[in-house]
Amino acid sequence: MAEKKTWKGGRLGPFHLGKRYKNVGTDLGRLYAAHDVDTGNAALIVMPSDHADLESWSVRATAQAEPPYLALEVEQAPASGRLPDLSNMLDLLTSAVERLEKNEEARAHLTGGAVSTWKRWVGRMKRLLRSPRGLLVAGLAALALCVLLLPRLLGDSTAPGSEGRASTGAGALAMTEPKAPTLVDLDPSDVPAITYPLPARPFSDQAKAPCFPKSGEVEINGGCWVALEKRPPCYENQAEHQGKCYMPVSAKSHEKKRREPHSVQP
Repeated sequence: MAEKKTWKGGRLGPFHLGKRYKNVGTDLGRLYAAHDVDTGNAALIVMPSDHADLESWSVRATAQAEPPYLALEVEQAPASGRLPDLSNMLDLLTSAVERLEKNEEARAHLTGGAVSTWKRWVGRMKRLLRSPRGLLVAGLAALALCVLLLPRLLGDSTAPGSEGRASTGAGALAMTEPKAPTLVDLDPSDVPAITYPLPARPFSDQAKAPCFPKSGEVEINGGCWVALEKRPPCYENQAEHQGKCYMPVSAKSHEKKRREPHSVQP
């Protein structure tokens, strides 16, 4: 039977896979250096050759020197989870670390700290441009730029009477087109600069739970957010969380909603 195609890196759950560590033994499976795409934290990914009994656990291991203690924190466990399965998972991860004990590159990766937001953003842009989808987006952007600049290059903007015709057309549009019921002010002085990832607690001027789902609000980490159609990579004034871009809801908007009179059912 032909050997399966080797994984050459990419997105795997919340992680982006990088270099594969070889010469660690075929019994362990495939071993990769990785980073969490939301936090930038370094990670070690094992893709076991035998995963028939693998269950979905999420745990966090902590060791502290002073005062000394070790902790295993379970963040998520299967409803029918069994401790032998958890033990097997930890044994597999322990074996992976033991195979890399003398690997200086692996040591530098795991102890180098989190990757900065800027480096994660640059990495995403490079991966996007290397993909067929990224090349298509770049081509469309270049075409749109040519369409916008072509009239200026041909001198249409300096033609006699062009300014007067433009102002007349703008006035006609203003009289016929309806106004929007609500607008989002994107003035940088009013919108707080948000960096990846979405914060663990609400901003001081952000609306806090309970949120208003009928207004499109969702509650995340105790704060009220509005999900955007934009998908990552998000803009610098947007927060990224689980593959979506968000904007925080203003606390003033909640105060205004609470002051509005509500009809009382008889």
